[in-house]
Amino acid sequence: MLSTLVQQTGLSPGELVTAGALALVLAVLVLVLLLALVSRRRRMPSARQYDADLYKRRIVLDELPFEAIHDVRIHDGHGKVLKVDHVLRLPASVLLVHSGPHDVVGPVKANAGSGLWRYVAPGGKVGSFPNPVVRLHPLIQAIRGRFPLVRIRVLTVFPRSADLGPRPPKGTCVMDDFAKAIRDMAAEDGGASPALDAAWDTLSKAFSQASGRTGGRAGANRTGSGTGTAGRRVLS
Repeated sequence: MLSTLVQQTGLSPGELVTAGALALVLAVLVLVLLLALVSRRRRMPSARQYDADLYKRRIVLDELPFEAIHDVRIHDGHGKVLKVDHVLRLPASVLLVHSGPHDVVGPVKANAGSGLWRYVAPGGKVGSFPNPVVRLHPLIQAIRGRFPLVRIRVLTVFPRSADLGPRPPKGTCVMDDFAKAIRDMAAEDGGASPALDAAWDTLSKAFSQASGRTGGRAGANRTGSGTGTAGRRVLS
């Protein structure tokens, strides 16, 4: 066979061996590169995965005994629209569930006293986003202005690719711990709140309208239609 290749290619046996070795090295390098790209794609979260997590959270909420209103969009009074993925009525508090960035691939620095939270994004870049409590401050203040005795809490849910450390910062969790985080918050609430009992009918109607639903009291775990990203005013 070697003599045949020599005759067909016009190369010497030594040149054929060298060419074969180079071809083998090149094939190995291409294979390593392809495997690295596949591994990278598996690690990097996508907008599609973000949407899938959002849908899975609704399924989780359907299994929990707390009334929930989804996909709420609210004017902040300055031309911006605030998005709240889920609003839950816990025993003694209203919980606003907010999503962290979908492109988190590493540690998250979430300091309650900081206006910006930072995280590791794809490629080792540092990303940042507003502290959710600060971002939702106009909504929180609107509720407190009308119902000062109602406790408002915020939970930010990060994708599985986020690293929150062994003790996640207060008010944060990854997708896999979503149900546990809500149960823990409900347990912290203890008994029912008379102030929330008196305020919830008004709040649920307002949040339902802001999610595209109009009229009537919001039922347990109702899903907003998500109509129009312009949002609506709450408690105006």
